[in-house]
Amino acid sequence: MRILAWAIAAVVAVIVIAFAVANRGPVTISVAPLPYRLDIPMWALAVGALVVGFLTGALVRWLLDHKVRRMARRGRRRARVLEQELAGARKKLDEAVRAQRAAVPTAAPVSLTPKDLA
Repeated sequence: MRILAWAIAAVVAVIVIAFAVANRGPVTISVAPLPYRLDIPMWALAVGALVVGFLTGALVRWLLDHKVRRMARRGRRRARVLEQELAGARKKLDEAVRAQRAAVPTAAPVSLTPKDLA
């Protein structure tokens, strides 16, 4: 998947660079109610628009993913708590098994002779 993303990024970069080289002429930007005018190269306008669009899309995606990130944080916290509970339960089980083994008396070894079997 990363290779595909890098391939797409490379193609987009080549297109943007080709556009920038081909469109070096100045463009006048003005906003109607304001008296200001700005003369910038066409490639700067295009690249600026791409950057603004990318940042706007990233911001919108980040805001929309807030719920998913919150759920993931809660899930990680819950998993941590459950792992601690499991570790405590395993420790108690090990202690109970050791206590039970210590409480069971061990029988003395019995030796049988052929006379005992008859």
